[in-house]
Amino acid sequence: MSTPRLYFAYGSNLHLEQMKRRCPESKYVGTGRLMNYRWQINQRGYANIVKAEGFWVDGLCYDISVNDEARLDISEGVSKGAYAKHQLPVEICRGDPSVYRRPTAWIVDHGGVRSVLQKGMTGEIADLPKGTEPHVLVYVSEDFTEVGKPWDEYVRRINAGIQDALLLGLDSSYVTNCVRPYVPERLDERPPTPESSDAP
Repeated sequence: MSTPRLYFAYGSNLHLEQMKRRCPESKYVGTGRLMNYRWQINQRGYANIVKAEGFWVDGLCYDISVNDEARLDISEGVSKGAYAKHQLPVEICRGDPSVYRRPTAWIVDHGGVRSVLQKGMTGEIADLPKGTEPHVLVYVSEDFTEVGKPWDEYVRRINAGIQDALLLGLDSSYVTNCVRPYVPERLDERPPTPESSDAP
């Protein structure tokens, strides 16, 4: 059995139901922070990160299998040049004991994040000290870095992911300052496309 690797999600894969479909062997680990990058919606209409000193990107971290990684490569369009794979240092904060290293499929099948957290069941007890993991898988769109507008269906998926991520401990101020300038809470509240974001 191969050793799972850590994957940092910052876009629609914040949504555990989508992760269940795309990476059925994945396990939730905790929240993560990638320093010196900034979140954006690029000209393709999807989430991306670009290098920006002093900024950061928050997201969720999962353990994924080799099979999961192969599926992610397809869904992220690696062979088509939509995204490239990087190993980057990510600060990780272990998730709540009720969801820590639980299979994402298990969390979804037990009613979702809110339901599992409310039930207070204990997941894996193995310790993961808070700190920086030096080699975390991150997908980055290097050739599409211009600011764009998200597709309507992508707005729905991003917002579903934001709901899960906030329940799992993602900072709400990060969502307000870094994501909402690009992604409205509702489609009838679509903001103008920002030229840039000053919020870290």
